[in-house]
Amino acid sequence: MSIVGNIRKVAAVAVAVLVSLAMASQAGAGTGASAGSGASAGAGAVAKPKPPNIIFFLVDDLSAELLQYMDTVSGLAKDGTRFTDYYVSNSLCCPSRASMFTGQFPHNTGVATNKGSDGGGYRAFQPHEDRTYAVALDRAGYRTGYLGKYINEYPVPAGYQVPPGWDEWHVAAGGGYNEFRYQLTRYIKEETAEEKPLDSSDGTYLVDELGERAVDFLARSRAHAPGKPFFLQVSPFSPHSRIGAKPGDKEPRFPPARRDRPKTQWPAGQFPHGDCGGPDCLDIDVAKLPAFNEDTSDKPAWVRRAPIGPKLVKELRKDFRDRIRMVQSIDDMVGRVMSALTPAERRSTYVVFTSDNGFHLGQHRLLRGKSTAYDHDVRVPLLVKRPAAGRHGDLVTGAIAQNVDLFATFLDMAGVDAATRDSRDGRSLLPLIQGHKVKDWRDAALIEHVRPNPDAPGGPDPDADDPGAGNAQPPSYAAVRTAGDLYVEYQGVEQPEYYDTVADPHQMTNVPGHARTAELSRVLDALAGCGKQGAPDCWTASHLG
Repeated sequence: MSIVGNIRKVAAVAVAVLVSLAMASQAGAGTGASAGSGASAGAGAVAKPKPPNIIFFLVDDLSAELLQYMDTVSGLAKDGTRFTDYYVSNSLCCPSRASMFTGQFPHNTGVATNKGSDGGGYRAFQPHEDRTYAVALDRAGYRTGYLGKYINEYPVPAGYQVPPGWDEWHVAAGGGYNEFRYQLTRYIKEETAEEKPLDSSDGTYLVDELGERAVDFLARSRAHAPGKPFFLQVSPFSPHSRIGAKPGDKEPRFPPARRDRPKTQWPAGQFPHGDCGGPDCLDIDVAKLPAFNEDTSDKPAWVRRAPIGPKLVKELRKDFRDRIRMVQSIDDMVGRVMSALTPAERRSTYVVFTSDNGFHLGQHRLLRGKSTAYDHDVRVPLLVKRPAAGRHGDLVTGAIAQNVDLFATFLDMAGVDAATRDSRDGRSLLPLIQGHKVKDWRDAALIEHVRPNPDAPGGPDPDADDPGAGNAQPPSYAAVRTAGDLYVEYQGVEQPEYYDTVADPHQMTNVPGHARTAELSRVLDALAGCGKQGAPDCWTASHLG
């Protein structure tokens, strides 16, 4: 039976709609919805405010320059908060997601790569599953749901195990990277806990399927837990590339939804040159990206290479346009979920949008990949839509934020006590989201990378950098990013890499002998071992001087 056929439970959805309408009616206009729920304890009793709902959109490989083509997602900054300096702790999917779930840097989670045979993947992450934000939010009274991509190599056999803390679990078992041929778990605690179905795709584009399931989660939460807040995480694979893609394949390396493809190509889309979110796709050129095909003679040996030739530039140009076409479905999905919120929910819901890492396409002559410490790979969008009942106005903050902060942020939104909230490597971003000035905020972000072993047993790593055109993979490294510097130390390489990011925001001129490197080396030494026994905690280590 198809996914669409399986997922529909007419009676449950009908009840959910009735409950939703009743809730919206009871909320009334202008109440602020902050909150209130809970039975009265008697005359004069004050009901305890209901914690806010949280929706977390986590996409895959979204480089920052794609945001300008996503009107709905960009609109989250309207009466919301945009972080301009948000950095991931590691630019590979699995280590980055592990940092989000646990609030710890990769050297503290022990999740180094995407493969269990190489010190990473689900095998390394599984011991942490009982200490993720899902568990903490579940204990705080939230109804929780996870949809899409989870952790690399997460297995889905018959009778699959649902990680602790999740009330709904709709996770891709295979084929998610190609967007059309996949399987999805369908665990709904109140409905399918015993049978644990595994549904096969009916050809629906995966991002669209996740959007449909997200809307259904909202309806079921109203029906099954009308007095509880919800936490919903939606994690599409898009705009990640297909696994095993080769030049000349009929299906694009980066596969957009059918409707967003050029009308003149197979299969025919709805736009002459495809949908690029407003601009004509033919007017968009990857070669215009900053640092594209730049002279790399000043960079470390692993980066230096010959210029990208016309044939490869043509390939990258198509890849870039297809990535823009792919994110149109994400934009549609976010809009669909936002439209499904009731007025009361809009007044009491935080919506968070970010990516697990960025991506490069020809910058510094690096073809396709994401494993560097350069901004295009580690500096990604972070947008937070505040509840409509809260402060109005568009806020922008340049405070240095990291994915290790999301654990504490979600717990802070849920009202979890500070001792639990701040017990990991990061700190809550909620004061910054609300527009408050935070004393003694961090000065430095830590970025780590362990070079994957290409000969490690198992299937192909979906995040392996494109090896074509003589591409060398970066050695293992640790880096520190401040408001004005990028400093990188490579394993086995004597000379560091340094960029003044104020004068050189796109990291085009390496100055390894810069006067700042001595101080940054000391900061990096403290950060690279922070949180270990006998070492400073990571929050203390993130402060200069």
